[in-house]
Amino acid sequence: MHQSIEKLLGVQKLDREISLLEEAKSRRPMELSDDLRKVASGKDVVSRVEDEIKACRMEIDKGELKIRELDADIEKSTIAMNAANTNDEYSIFKGQIAKYGEEQGGLEEEVLETMNHLDGLQGKKAELERDLADTEKAYQRKETEVNGLVKELDSKVGGLKDERGQLTSDVDGDHFAIYERIRSKVDGDSIVPVEKKAEEEGVFFCQGCYMRVTKQELNQLALAQELLTCRSCSRLLFLEG
Repeated sequence: MHQSIEKLLGVQKLDREISLLEEAKSRRPMELSDDLRKVASGKDVVSRVEDEIKACRMEIDKGELKIRELDADIEKSTIAMNAANTNDEYSIFKGQIAKYGEEQGGLEEEVLETMNHLDGLQGKKAELERDLADTEKAYQRKETEVNGLVKELDSKVGGLKDERGQLTSDVDGDHFAIYERIRSKVDGDSIVPVEKKAEEEGVFFCQGCYMRVTKQELNQLALAQELLTCRSCSRLLFLEG
């Protein structure tokens, strides 16, 4: 086996470990997505109830204002009725007072119903806010845990990258450049063995793409004097054993 391939296999092993750790690190924050959605949903529900409470209060204010206006109308009509000069005038004002009183009674019932509804909404809001606070606390606990795990993974990745840097400093610069170029283009390993097909004597295949390796290429690999790449997938090849 070529000396550079031997060293690069060590680099490749570290790259595999780093890749797995990076993938695990990227997945960790995704574990928070459901909890974050629960928090957002809880806030949305509380917000809708708050809007309903505001609408109730506006309705109550409008009703109470109208009741006060009717009070004023009743008072005016009562004064006018008491000052009436004829029975007809007296009857007209009396009818107005009755009408205002009936309208006022209806409004008072509506305001009371709205107040009762408001009390229910305020109780519901308090319950929802307690649930939301519990959900947020659970999310914060999990977020702290996930951030700790990500930090731990970061530390491991940093250590492996330091180790990789030390290892690559001992690899031929041109050969390392070839390895890096291949690594940027292929999925999986950049260096793969050639293996013999069990049922056919002397037939070997690239274990990256399963292209057949020629006898001349096998001889080159056996001599290990230079690096050899697969004609099909461009991965670096080596002969095990």
